[in-house]
Amino acid sequence: MFDSIFWFKAMELLLSLSLLVFIHELGHFMWARFFKVGVEKFYLFFDAYNFALLRWNKQGLHLFDVIHFPTLVNPSATEYGIGWVPIGGYCAIVGMIDETHNAEQADTDRPDAFVKKGKFAQFMIMFGGVLNNLILAVVIYIGMAWYWGKDILEIKNLPYGVAYSEVAKNVGFQDDDVVMALDGKPVQDLNSFQSGILLANEVTVLRQGKEVRIALPDTLGTHFLEYKEDLVNFCTIRQPMVVDSVLPGKTAEQIGLLRGDRIMRVDSLSTPYIADVRQQLKAHAGDSVTISVLRADSLYSFRTKLEANGMLGFSFKNMIGQEYFTHIDYSFAEAIPAGIGRGWDMLYNYVRQFKLVFTKQGAKELGGFGSMGSIFPEEWIWRAFWGLTAFISVALAFMNILPIPALDGGHIAILAIEAIIRRPLSDKLKDRLQYVGFGFIILLLIVVNANDIIKFLL
Repeated sequence: MFDSIFWFKAMELLLSLSLLVFIHELGHFMWARFFKVGVEKFYLFFDAYNFALLRWNKQGLHLFDVIHFPTLVNPSATEYGIGWVPIGGYCAIVGMIDETHNAEQADTDRPDAFVKKGKFAQFMIMFGGVLNNLILAVVIYIGMAWYWGKDILEIKNLPYGVAYSEVAKNVGFQDDDVVMALDGKPVQDLNSFQSGILLANEVTVLRQGKEVRIALPDTLGTHFLEYKEDLVNFCTIRQPMVVDSVLPGKTAEQIGLLRGDRIMRVDSLSTPYIADVRQQLKAHAGDSVTISVLRADSLYSFRTKLEANGMLGFSFKNMIGQEYFTHIDYSFAEAIPAGIGRGWDMLYNYVRQFKLVFTKQGAKELGGFGSMGSIFPEEWIWRAFWGLTAFISVALAFMNILPIPALDGGHIAILAIEAIIRRPLSDKLKDRLQYVGFGFIILLLIVVNANDIIKFLL
């Protein structure tokens, strides 16, 4: 049921999340230490039923330990460890009512208790995790810019131009339109356009030397959520359909197609580009057609019956080589603003796209660990791993700052309420809010992972 690729992606996801959770909890830990607030335990993963793979404090190191250390000589000492349940982690702060302590367990009388500190200190301790995740994302983006630089594929540099799908043409695009800006913000390359079109209200294009503004319907974003292929095919790079390799036993091999053949016609219709070939093959799926190809300056024709899916059984050659990309190298000093800018753009776009969650289709598309794991590549690619880790770090920061009890944002909201009414909320009320928030999070996890299971089964 689960092949090696599944487990490899699961390993990539676990490594990424482990790093992110560690950095997040380290943010709480660092600020708690800065303001001299006690930290009872700092754990990567959960030590359910008091079992941990590793425990360490000033009294020593224990491996595969099922019993807590005895009462510490120094009660302010922190116990560090790695739990056996490989999900998340936690930082148990003294005197704080959260997922680690209820009102009865929280030692609020200790002088180093969380509640003994001022509101600014409490805010920074709670905000520290979110802040660390944002800083980590920016640091990763800075490192990626410095080490790998950036490749830009500008639409105006494409040798054959671009083609737009029927969905795009229905809202006002025309083939060979050169995208200039989304909502007034300049667009550098094709990837920026495809990621930004999801929520854009207006697109500025260059058409036959003139700037044209195209207003986009509000429903376009939710349409893309339901029909993801329409987003991928919204704007495609025009390329001639040139055979790269022929699959054994398929129609292409049977009729004699060779590497380097360029498909020029399907029946009597001209098909100069990939999109044209695909459209005609799909329209004649299961039918007999004549395929005309250009081979070494000579035109050859082959009569064949297409498969039911309209495929011939070959891969095409990518004609857009590196010569069409603009590569930018960054010095370390230049990489800093580039990384900060990319981090900001990622956060800005994520916040904007979050509104789609509240649509019917957006709710259906919510995914859990399966969806997160699926975005990782099937082989180890450092650039992809760090890029995805930075993206998830931004998403984790934003989700944690939402004012939901049991999340960092929920604690911050409670601090804000207490600052406004100038008195602390009762421990009993905080307990109830934590239970409600934790229950909501568990329910959300069940829903999003159920979505993954349904998608997998379908």
